[in-house]
Amino acid sequence: MTDISVFELILKGMAIGFLAAAPTGPSGVLVIQRTLNKGRWKGFLTGLGVSISDALYIMITMMCLSLVLGYLENPMVALVVKLAGCALLLIFGITTVRNNPLAAQKEVKVRKDSLWQIMVTGTLVAIVNPLVVFFYMGLFAFFSLPVDDFETGVKMQTYLFTLMGDVCWWFTLSTLINKLRNRFDLRGLWMINRVMGTILMVAAVAWCTMILIKL
Repeated sequence: MTDISVFELILKGMAIGFLAAAPTGPSGVLVIQRTLNKGRWKGFLTGLGVSISDALYIMITMMCLSLVLGYLENPMVALVVKLAGCALLLIFGITTVRNNPLAAQKEVKVRKDSLWQIMVTGTLVAIVNPLVVFFYMGLFAFFSLPVDDFETGVKMQTYLFTLMGDVCWWFTLSTLINKLRNRFDLRGLWMINRVMGTILMVAAVAWCTMILIKL
């Protein structure tokens, strides 16, 4: 098993969940619309619905990594996986920058008001995007969390901390939008996308540079 402190596990796991949730498409638009139209907590409950979908995809990601990362003892395989992770981060960064929430607004409509329907619609909007698994893979590789080496208990902690990071993003977003409701529109969300996408692209380029320097 790889030695890793609980503190490091908390930081890295929550960072992965937070960063994976932050690039905002239809799910983020729905959360923001609900927050502006129905209040902070209904916006947050919508985000919790999105987190249910993310919980499934995080589990799938960790299962896939456990199968793949066992081959990383081969230096060539390790190099290919790391470069693939860089490419995935770069692609998602570019996609996030180019994503236009103003267009996504037309695809998302708030119809139901009961608490369970609020969460279910959040889940359904998010679950139609299975490509998020590749994003999680890139982030797990970027933060050097070799889940294949972890004991079952540590894997479960990694899973929970990652999911906590996801939930924290939706709590942060709904709280922020609620406080800025008189000064915020979907153009502000577009700016968030650009900032997050730029961060991902810079991280991908820096990571790739470090890998190549070590060759």
